[in-house]
Amino acid sequence: MDARFVNCYLVAAQHVFKTMLGLDLIMGKPSLKTDGRTARDITGIMGFGGDKKGTFAISLGQQGAVEIYRTLTGEEQTEMGPEILDAIGELTNIISGQTRKELENLGFNITAALPTVITGRNLQINIITRAPVITLPFTFCSNGTNGEMSIDFSFE
Repeated sequence: MDARFVNCYLVAAQHVFKTMLGLDLIMGKPSLKTDGRTARDITGIMGFGGDKKGTFAISLGQQGAVEIYRTLTGEEQTEMGPEILDAIGELTNIISGQTRKELENLGFNITAALPTVITGRNLQINIITRAPVITLPFTFCSNGTNGEMSIDFSFE
């Protein structure tokens, strides 16, 4: 996998978290994903087309998703509900758009599908490429709440 693609996702995610949420997103060690399963409670998924085709997924724990919702809207929620699912879908779409902007700066023309949001751990996701899936793990802290997030992506 071209390191430039990893950078595009890293820069996009950190930019969105800092400018929209006022949160620092700290990346852990990237790795190759060995299965196509969700790692956390809620996952936003998008397909890409154009010069490259691929799959992009953002996966968050429930606590982190609830905190992102609170930060975005100012509203308190304690459980996963349609509002939180919508917020994670929108976050997926915004990070995807920023990533596509970064990829355009590298000379690629990329289009995206609408995001799909699923809930549940260890659910199988069909990856539309044969290329390896890269996982970028992140942590963030908001209002004393620690959150975890990962971005999984594959391009060919």
